[in-house]
Amino acid sequence: MIANSQNEALLILANSTKEKVEWAEYANYCSDREKGLRKTAFEHLNTFIKDAQKWVLTQRIEFVSYIFPYFETVQDADYGGFPQPLSEKVIKPTLEEWCALENEDNRPFRWYGKYYKSEDHLFKALELNPLDDMARSTIISWWSYQIYYSVHHLPDYYIGDPYEDILLSNKIKEQINLLNDGKVKLRLEKALEEDLELVRNYIEWKELGHLDFDKWGEENQKSTGYGLTRTYYYTK
Repeated sequence: MIANSQNEALLILANSTKEKVEWAEYANYCSDREKGLRKTAFEHLNTFIKDAQKWVLTQRIEFVSYIFPYFETVQDADYGGFPQPLSEKVIKPTLEEWCALENEDNRPFRWYGKYYKSEDHLFKALELNPLDDMARSTIISWWSYQIYYSVHHLPDYYIGDPYEDILLSNKIKEQINLLNDGKVKLRLEKALEEDLELVRNYIEWKELGHLDFDKWGEENQKSTGYGLTRTYYYTK
């Protein structure tokens, strides 16, 4: 069973793609998937994929360019609406071909970088459009998650090297400063500082040679972990 937001996203995708004849089977897939008709949904999807693989590049680019803004702006649209067979057989090869030819439009680089986990593509997107906050926020989120991952088991133990995390945080701050959206900038700065407080406290504790990090924190009124209060949300 999928979440309500995923069902709503599938309906939005179905309704927005059903009018174009070439995309009708994708719309049927989304519609049946929303209804819980998984078997028939994937029959429609397989038909769509077979058809789409025969399209010329411009036709595939048109489809990708249409659905990806939904993936980026509608909650969970990139869940049911972006199934693995479609991703691997149509979307990924289309983006690869497009990126190989493109030298002005940064979108295919952002989409490939974000959804296929390529920092190189994200930085290429920023090279073409330095004002692309979506691409930059994705990089910031990935790097910030590395620091969060290092500290999320404190006070029990630290994963990784705290000094390397301090260096990484400097790179993150540089990227945050380049963002255009002031509210996003403040939110990311605040989240990073919460993590860095733990990193700095852990380094101070280690350098002092105290045996118990948690006890040291109590004695010095220093934070030593998130407990049950912190959840990290990061960009996919």
